[in-house]
Amino acid sequence: MITSKLGDDLGVAHSEVSGPGSIFAFLPAHSDSRAGAVAQQLSRTLSEGLGVAVLLADFDRRPYSVWSAAEAPKRLDQRTWGAFVSEVDGIPVLNGRAVEPRQLGRLIEYARRHFHIVCADLTGARESHAAEILRAADGIFVVSGSDGSSLEGVREKLEWLRSLGRAEECGLLLEHTPHGKTVAEAEQQTGIPVCSLVENAAQIEQLATWLACNALASNSLDPSRFETAQAV
Repeated sequence: MITSKLGDDLGVAHSEVSGPGSIFAFLPAHSDSRAGAVAQQLSRTLSEGLGVAVLLADFDRRPYSVWSAAEAPKRLDQRTWGAFVSEVDGIPVLNGRAVEPRQLGRLIEYARRHFHIVCADLTGARESHAAEILRAADGIFVVSGSDGSSLEGVREKLEWLRSLGRAEECGLLLEHTPHGKTVAEAEQQTGIPVCSLVENAAQIEQLATWLACNALASNSLDPSRFETAQAV
């Protein structure tokens, strides 16, 4: 169930965190990749399973904003933040497509102050939006099947990331497909390390635990309540 939170208390659902939060971008290898499903499942696991303050940034939702480009707010407060965020099944979701690219930097910084982790689903994102998120991201995950054509899509995304100077922050989230490559073969073909498989809830939970440990450590919080996870 989607509940609009325009103008109400969603902007104060989380107090400021002790340090800047982490942004993880999920980039589909091609249009049929499951980047959106992975980002959503991770967000839910982080929030409900691990108790982490998480925001899901969705750049493929129907564009809507109460602000026209000429009226876009020059500062962020609880009211203006609520104009871009809704609650979807208990998870705060930023409608990134409704944000002008020039506003995105301010929204990212506001989100960093109020959430431990921002999961940015770049499925269907405009190139200008995606580039802003990728430049700001602490980690970038390309989501792909293990078939040859999907892995070629990964190579194309890697070239784009190189042009942005962000290739070194990139890892691969892999879902096995019939007659697809092994993990080692996928790494060899793409030149990107496989950080995790994303085929079932257990693997998503393991990945979420790994991300939470890293994010909380960067916030100067004690991540010891999570078991350190090996992603693969």
